[in-house]
Amino acid sequence: MKLKLVVPGLAWLDAEDGAEVAAKVPVPALSTLLGRGRLVSAPRPLSVMAAGLFGQPGLSLAVHEARRDGLLPDPESHWLVADPVTLRVDRDRALLADVGVMALSQEEADALVASLNRHFAEDGLRFHAPGPGRWYVELPGPTKALFVPLPDAVGEDVNRHLPGGSEGLVWSRFLNELQMLLYTHPVNDAREARGEVPVNSVWLWGEGQLPEVPALSDAVLADDRLWQSLAEIGGTFHAAAPYAFEGLAEAATAAERPLVVVDALQGSAQYRDAWGWREALADVERRWFVPVLAAMKDGIVKQLELSAHGPSGFTLEVKASDLLKFWKRPRPLSVLY
Repeated sequence: MKLKLVVPGLAWLDAEDGAEVAAKVPVPALSTLLGRGRLVSAPRPLSVMAAGLFGQPGLSLAVHEARRDGLLPDPESHWLVADPVTLRVDRDRALLADVGVMALSQEEADALVASLNRHFAEDGLRFHAPGPGRWYVELPGPTKALFVPLPDAVGEDVNRHLPGGSEGLVWSRFLNELQMLLYTHPVNDAREARGEVPVNSVWLWGEGQLPEVPALSDAVLADDRLWQSLAEIGGTFHAAAPYAFEGLAEAATAAERPLVVVDALQGSAQYRDAWGWREALADVERRWFVPVLAAMKDGIVKQLELSAHGPSGFTLEVKASDLLKFWKRPRPLSVLY
């Protein structure tokens, strides 16, 4: 088996304090793999890493996602994903959190989207909420703007990720209008009165469609919808990720080149929860790195490709024969920063 293991958040996202955060977690199996393999620094956003692993130029997923949610857009129509989010002002920054931090009902989503449709009707924008946590906007034509995919913006200062391109300022103005409307919306008033997080913005991204390209893996095992959608576009078998390496054989059936996404670290890394990240890393060491190292020694896994994103992101390639190079010392995760 040649295993691709993707661990979003494995490289702490703030490089200046990454060494201190990572140094407090003993991960001997991971350190052995880092020391014996070929480690290449690969600073990149999550969207770039994900798209690259599927041979795609980016995450132009809007039309595919809308179709997956039953909206059946015309192939020639123009759509954006318009995910409901919440922005929290922190000093001179506005930090973004996605729908995972809020309990949003379909009734609330419908009421918010109805107001957006009334307000933006003259602009030719039509919002859709096929589910409470995934919204879309149908457009009269191409945006001529550049949008940052949501996975790259979660936990970040949105002021650094505003729309770009020739019409970026136009879409920034749309977002300002939209935020003012949502800020005073009765749904959000009621949510805040109950002590719940408001839906005070949407995040626009994913314009266009992705081409079908030859599959680079023969099975994708991931819980996150992003990875499942990329697998679908490539016509690749996909299923939920197993809890631990021991479940891989059953989940991947006869796959010889599976891609497995272990996302246990992603949320704590994005929201800079150092304590939660260290706890999750110790757990991933037990469930994945220790048994993968053992499987490589036993010849079950012949090659491992480990990928992590972020400013200190990397790609690691380890062959089973590399483990015989006993003179190569383990490399602690903290040396990456």
